[in-house]
Amino acid sequence: MPNPQKYAVLDIGEKLTRYSPSFHHLGPDEHHPAEKGGRTRRLAQYYAKYDHNTKKAEITQLKTQLYVQGQSNKLLGHVPRHFDTVEDDLRSYIEYGFNVVDQNWPLSKYESEWLIHCHQIRVHAMPAVTGIPVPEGIHKDGAEFVLMGCVAREGVKGGISHIYEDEGAPPIFGVTLMAGQAILVSDRDVYHMVSPVIAEKDEGYRDMILMGFHIWSDGKYKGNWRENAIGVH
Repeated sequence: MPNPQKYAVLDIGEKLTRYSPSFHHLGPDEHHPAEKGGRTRRLAQYYAKYDHNTKKAEITQLKTQLYVQGQSNKLLGHVPRHFDTVEDDLRSYIEYGFNVVDQNWPLSKYESEWLIHCHQIRVHAMPAVTGIPVPEGIHKDGAEFVLMGCVAREGVKGGISHIYEDEGAPPIFGVTLMAGQAILVSDRDVYHMVSPVIAEKDEGYRDMILMGFHIWSDGKYKGNWRENAIGVH
């Protein structure tokens, strides 16, 4: 059974699948070669201030900066990566994310200011090429919490999400996320990994939105959020 103190599987439905159309407009991930199936992706970054009393978040989209993950990603963590900005307004989905995090790990124990990374990622699979969702292997994202949601699966099998308590140990949980489902993890407590995606016949894909919750004072976004704010806030 899922352990809500470390991870939880969620049925989100249309709150997640509604973003499917924009996945057809993603740009190439230049750091994920075609011989590994290839990925297309976009990134959006947000400043959020969560009110512990009202359970509401003030969410502001920021100018998208180069993505530098750090030591949590041993393969590409120290490589500054450029991704085009997500086309959709994800603020309502981020609000949902705060609510489910708070239900599992009370946010009153944390600071109120957060940096939210939202990645749209499509992993491609072809008859002769297996799609590799996670080239870095078993890892953490360097966040406090990570919400990994499946937006669509088309013409593929595999892509099993595994959870580990230790990088060198067998998984403690595994699930094949269907469209509208997600897994939420406490990133400090567990590692995660996804098995290869295999085309069932012709070319297929697996679409995900990965949402990372980072404490703002950790300094993972460079600059004052007010100076970098875009859109309505």
